[in-house]
Amino acid sequence: MMTFAVGALLGGLAAPIVLRAKPADEVVEPDFSEAPPVTFAEGERVPTLEEYNASLEALTGRQNPFGAEIRLGQKLLEDISPDQTPYQIAFRFHQWRKGLVGATENEKRQYSYYAREWPVRGNPVIMGFFDATGLRTPEGDTTYWCAAFVSWCIQRSRQNKRDGGRVWPYERGAGSAAYRTWGKDVRRELNSSPMTGDVAVFQHQRVPWRGHIGFVHEVNGTEIRLLGGNQGAQNEFNGGEVNIAKFSTQPAGSLKLHSFRRHEALS
Repeated sequence: MMTFAVGALLGGLAAPIVLRAKPADEVVEPDFSEAPPVTFAEGERVPTLEEYNASLEALTGRQNPFGAEIRLGQKLLEDISPDQTPYQIAFRFHQWRKGLVGATENEKRQYSYYAREWPVRGNPVIMGFFDATGLRTPEGDTTYWCAAFVSWCIQRSRQNKRDGGRVWPYERGAGSAAYRTWGKDVRRELNSSPMTGDVAVFQHQRVPWRGHIGFVHEVNGTEIRLLGGNQGAQNEFNGGEVNIAKFSTQPAGSLKLHSFRRHEALS
C-alpha cells in the first residue's frame, strides 16, 4: 500500500506531503477488507490547503506547479453546488473519477486525477476534506480520510445549515468511529431498511477503534455497494480513491458492519 507522510508544522510552515508509491514490479491486489490505503500518523498535523500553499510558495517560488495544482483543487471544490444532498455531492467525485465531468478531454482527465491519491505529491483535495473535521492533528494510531470525505460532503450540503451548521460529529474528529452513534441506527432504531444516501459504518474486528465509512449506493441481499473515499482502486493500482466498491453485511476479512445510520442532514 502507499503511505501518506504528513509533515508537522516547522517554523510556521507545513512540510510538504509526499505519497510514496510501491516499486513498479511490486504489485499487490487491492483488498477492501483491510485498512484503507492512506493514513495520517498520530501527532503529525494535517495542514490546511492555505498553509500548504504558503509553505510551497515560500520554499520554491510562486511559479512552482504545486501552487497551480492547489488552486485548481480549490476551484474544483468550490464548483460543487451545495444545493444537493451529501450523497449527490459524493457522487460528483465518483463522476470525476470516471471521467464523466468536464467540457474537454483534458478537463475530464484533470477532474479524474483529483478524485484519487497521487503517486508523488499529496492531493490537495484530499487534504481539504480535513477542513470539515475537528481533527487536524490525528489521535490514536492513525486516521483515514474516508470519514473526512463523508464529513466534507455533509458540510458542503445545504442540509448542513440546520442545527447551527454542525450536524455531523465535528468535535469528535475525522475517524469513522465518530459516526457510530450519529443519527439513528436504520435497522435497530428505525426498524427500516437502508436506502441510497444513508451511511454505512464498519468496524475493524481486531482493532475496535478502526473502521471505514461511506454512503450507501445500493444494498442487495448481503452485498453493499458503498460510495466512499479512501477505497481501493478496482482497475488500477493507485491506492485510495473515491469510487463505488462492494462490501458485505457479513464479517469479511478484518471488517464487519457496525450499522447503517440515517440523519436528517442526509436527506
